[in-house]
Amino acid sequence: MNLQLFPKHTGIWEGTYIRIDANGNKYAQWKSRLTIRLFDENKYHQVNEYTWDDGHYELHDFGICTFNSDGILIFDNPRILGKSWETHDSVCLTWSYKNRPGSNLYEMIDLIGDGKHRIRTWKWSLNDEFQGNTMIEERQVATMEQIDPAFWVDLPSRRFTGASRSDH
Repeated sequence: MNLQLFPKHTGIWEGTYIRIDANGNKYAQWKSRLTIRLFDENKYHQVNEYTWDDGHYELHDFGICTFNSDGILIFDNPRILGKSWETHDSVCLTWSYKNRPGSNLYEMIDLIGDGKHRIRTWKWSLNDEFQGNTMIEERQVATMEQIDPAFWVDLPSRRFTGASRSDH
């Protein structure tokens, strides 16, 4: 597999999510830490950690996902169903939340500057009605090789269960 962009998005990324409703009003914001690795030629593993100003914390493990023969990454885990692929300069995703029938999200991820800074946008719809956008700005704070191996070992005991603030 000849992936050009996905390897540039591995490592640890810290940033901020800002949620905007369909009328352009900001209604939610939280800090994020994403840990992403690629291994065994076609395996992808992403873990998102979120922290709100009131101290609420969530850790979402998207599990080990695989790329198909066309280089499309398939997400199918308890939380989401979707796919992701490389374009010329961007990584694109489409997915739906399994706990929200009729939800559809469309994301574009781009590296800017020195490649250690990235911007992401999500467009939300529910039952064919526009719900708003999520804007995310992140900085890479560690490469994939700098991820502590204990992170992956300790992961099962840290997973969040329950209704997430992040998928509304």
